[in-house]
Amino acid sequence: MTLVVLFLALAGAGTAAWRLLWEPLQTRLAQHAERFDEHGRQLDALDAWRGTANEDLAAFESHLRALSQRVDELGPERLASWSLAEADYLLRSATRAATFDYDPARAALALQLASATLAPNPGADRLRRAMDGARAALDAVRVPDIGVLGEELAKAGVALEAADLREPGVMPEPAAAPGWRGTVQQAWQQLSEVVVVQRVGTPVQPLLRPHETQYLHEQLELKLAAADLALRRRDNDALRRDVSDLNDWANAYLDTAAPATAAALATLARLAGIDLRPPLPDLSGLGEQLDALRRREAADRMP
Repeated sequence: MTLVVLFLALAGAGTAAWRLLWEPLQTRLAQHAERFDEHGRQLDALDAWRGTANEDLAAFESHLRALSQRVDELGPERLASWSLAEADYLLRSATRAATFDYDPARAALALQLASATLAPNPGADRLRRAMDGARAALDAVRVPDIGVLGEELAKAGVALEAADLREPGVMPEPAAAPGWRGTVQQAWQQLSEVVVVQRVGTPVQPLLRPHETQYLHEQLELKLAAADLALRRRDNDALRRDVSDLNDWANAYLDTAAPATAAALATLARLAGIDLRPPLPDLSGLGEQLDALRRREAADRMP
């Protein structure tokens, strides 16, 4: 009986040990099998991508060979003629971008492409140097950022539209004159502040009636919109006129002594003093040099 119990105990211990050892091992084997399958799928996807890449590379090489063959078929003379025509188109694009669109960055890029296009022409070295010099001059122009200036104008406009009206009977403070006249003016202003006039029994009449106040704000919005349009168009004269109108209306109806209003008017004055359209280099001489190069090469090809 004791032997049977001992045998059963040993069998139970063996089963428990088998479970403790085999079940984790089986779990790990299943995990490895799953990872193996995942790696297999990734390898299959990699092989498919490699096949697609090889096909694309083969197509690109075929296209490159066809392009090289077409360039070889052109020959030196036809290639030179093509480069001159392409350079002429790019030069016209640069001139239009600089003269009409006022886009020096696009004009500089067109000149860079035109110079690179003329590389196969041995006689175009002088013209290419001139194009490179004009491109460098375009890159050196510091063009004001219209986006940043537009944000400053918008902030000034918000301050003006929220400004308080000037108190009735209070004239806007004139700017101090330079020299001794300014000193005398400041002394008289300080003396006038000593005298206080008090109204007794008479209600203060508003500077503007409600409908007139609404009209004032509408006019300010219109003039600010006109100033923003002039800014976007880089129209210096129109922007100065609009800022002058805003100053006149602000001095006539707004409390220009308030810090926010004074800061807004100072911003407008600074914007009006910025040259929105700095002069760009003249590109007309490049077209004349290109025409001379075209005539010279045409003469060289004549028998």
